[in-house]
Amino acid sequence: MKIAQFSSFGKPDEVIDCIDVNDLGDPNDNEVLIDVLACPINPADVLNIEGRYGVKAKLPARLGAECVGKVKKVGASVKGFKEGDIVLPLDRENWVQQKIVDEKNLILLPDDIDPIQLSMLKVNPATAYLMLKKYVKLQPGDWIIQDAANSAVGQYIIRLAKIEGIKTINIVRRKELANELKEIGADFVILDTPNMASEVKELTNDSDIKLAIDAVGGDIILRIGDCLAEEATILNYGLLSGKNIEMTSYQTVFKRLVLTGFWLMPWLQKMERQEIFEMYNHLASLIASQKLHVPIEKTYPLEEIKKAVKHAATYNRSGKIIITPNG
Repeated sequence: MKIAQFSSFGKPDEVIDCIDVNDLGDPNDNEVLIDVLACPINPADVLNIEGRYGVKAKLPARLGAECVGKVKKVGASVKGFKEGDIVLPLDRENWVQQKIVDEKNLILLPDDIDPIQLSMLKVNPATAYLMLKKYVKLQPGDWIIQDAANSAVGQYIIRLAKIEGIKTINIVRRKELANELKEIGADFVILDTPNMASEVKELTNDSDIKLAIDAVGGDIILRIGDCLAEEATILNYGLLSGKNIEMTSYQTVFKRLVLTGFWLMPWLQKMERQEIFEMYNHLASLIASQKLHVPIEKTYPLEEIKKAVKHAATYNRSGKIIITPNG
């Protein structure tokens, strides 16, 4: 059996390898053996290899925050799954050809949906969904603003907001991204400029913006903060700039802006299983109906993991990089 593994932190395509390990054997009574069909490469995976993630991996480490799999064999006591079922594992270490998962860490998925799209279900759609639902009570017609709008999470936010009737201001680095984001439901697409606040004010007819979603960090928060209403919330879920967030005392004291971070892992740990099940089934239904969709730039076999992570770390991609461990 093949797995992807790294034994030191560093440049992803230099430190990660595809290696052969012993086959897993049969699952225990409450376990399920699955073949991994597809798994995406997310920014968090790249950060993990570089040693810059929130929790440092214990080396040597296997990777992969998410995947979709097909049940190959079930343990004697397993009741909710059968051979051939399509499943979403809630655990990690998914860049492998096969894995054994406790049945309580599996979500049953429909078998008539593109597995490539389902492989991206766990992290980015759930991140977008929870950030829109759990921090600010948004009503149809309300505005939000986000940066990194062309990212996978950014595109899910646009699509989910459109479904809910929420309007979006979307900040990007390149003007040529505007048309493709508008095609999926973005209301306005703008560049990060010194006069961004006045532009946003004009575009929204001076509407109150109570939620900002940030994946960049650094000084862009200074300019986003100037676009927001008093007591608005800024949700930070990434550090694409590699720089600490900057805010002014005026923004924190007099505008009383609230800055908080979002990390999916603690959310999944504290949510009830039924709530997790309902969230993922709702998101899967949106994928099935094509209301949620992310473009794919290229798929790689597990044997080409070095090429895959190098490709995933490049800018100006037009879609996600996917690993298909079993071809």
